Amino acid sequence: MKAVESLRRRALGERLPTVFQGFHAEFKESFIKKRTHLASTGKFNTVIILLIFFNTIIIGFEVDNQDGAAGGGGYLISEILFAGAFLFELFARLHRDGWDYFDDTWNVFDYSLVVVSLADIVMSVATLPDAAGSSGKGMQLAKSLRVFRLLRVVRSIKGLKILSGLWLIIQGLLESMRTVFWVGCAVLVLTYTFAVSLCTFSAHEKEQIDAWHLTATYTGSVPKAMLTIVQVFTFDSWSEVARPLMDVSPYAGPIILACIVILAFGTLNILVGVMVQQISLLAQDSKETSTKALERTEMALLQSILEDFLKGDKKKNGEIEFREFKKLIRTSSLNSKMLLLGIRTEEAESLFDLLDADKSGTLTAVEFIEGLQKIKGSAKGMDVVQLICFAQKQCIRATRFVERIKALNYRTDEIQMRLNSVVTGLAVELHDRHEGEQRNEVTKKEAAQRDAVIAVLDRNRMHQYPKNVGDDESEPGMSLDDEAGLF
Repeated sequence: MKAVESLRRRALGERLPTVFQGFHAEFKESFIKKRTHLASTGKFNTVIILLIFFNTIIIGFEVDNQDGAAGGGGYLISEILFAGAFLFELFARLHRDGWDYFDDTWNVFDYSLVVVSLADIVMSVATLPDAAGSSGKGMQLAKSLRVFRLLRVVRSIKGLKILSGLWLIIQGLLESMRTVFWVGCAVLVLTYTFAVSLCTFSAHEKEQIDAWHLTATYTGSVPKAMLTIVQVFTFDSWSEVARPLMDVSPYAGPIILACIVILAFGTLNILVGVMVQQISLLAQDSKETSTKALERTEMALLQSILEDFLKGDKKKNGEIEFREFKKLIRTSSLNSKMLLLGIRTEEAESLFDLLDADKSGTLTAVEFIEGLQKIKGSAKGMDVVQLICFAQKQCIRATRFVERIKALNYRTDEIQMRLNSVVTGLAVELHDRHEGEQRNEVTKKEAAQRDAVIAVLDRNRMHQYPKNVGDDESEPGMSLDDEAGLF
């Protein structure tokens, strides 16, 4: 497996760790010792930064007054003091890091500046000014390099939040150095090409030289023409050069125009775009780093909340009821931690029903912590997919319910129609029954009348005897019905 990883790194062009890096290990005691060392304290680094600023300012005054003899001894004494302070810093950092001090490029740069500064002091003492006031010039370059010590401040502002924007720009410039180098090479080649063309068309004819007396100054040779091209595409009073050249040679106009388009609008804008892109990537990486640090802090906070949750579990079964939950969220420890997550006590009480997914009336530690993570954190892709799937399932379920309700409505309409026909039949039957009852009443009355007549006839038969044949005459003016009426 290690062999495969080594081959993969070689294929990707990655540098393999050295033997010292592979076996490098640091114990906890050594780490604590470095953290508490003098060279790691903030006050020590602040003093060193202030000394660097003061030394840079004094170097500027020294350069301005280097022709006069006044103050020369004071500058030398101040440089000796600054060199002693920086040498003490060098020894302090070497004592803290040991040979690991030279693993950092900035430390090597700082070490070189201190050595150059000491060599400059030795040469300055060895070649003190003579009676004429002149001094040795052999170490002027070394003296000018001392100002680059100001670059050490770049390393010190890396962790300062107030200077995070400045560190982002500096880091972007450092990361873009390779691109800047290749863009510089392209600019040099293009500048040389345009300079040769311009020198060819506008510097060899006597008429052209006579037409403008500065022709030889701007296009007399290739190096002069290159400086002219640089002046044109940097827009440094370029019209004062372009207009006379265009009058001298008709070919100078297209060359200058191509120079402006390619170098000014093309190459330099590419360089700016690359730097902006690099700074954007660094800003994104910084944001991701801050997000990861925030996530680690939140995880530590959730771990502390879990410990409080387990302490609030009186039954020691990993579950708490709503009554225990209300007491738990009102404790000062958990309340402050919930506020850090942006959850107030009033909102925490309503979380119990939301986090109790199984509706068991109790809340487990897993449900509580996972619920807090979902409430605090942003929605992840998996959460969105689960939400979409749940919504789709509920939509399909609702569609089925709608179809069932439509079918039930159809059946209900059929039943309603049948009930209407039944009601109509019942109404007709009730009407017929009412008429039948009326007929029954009439029939009952008629039957009663008939029974009364029959009863009268029966009584008449009981009280009247048969008459003789000669006695069949009845009373005059009375009929049989009249006689029945008498009874």
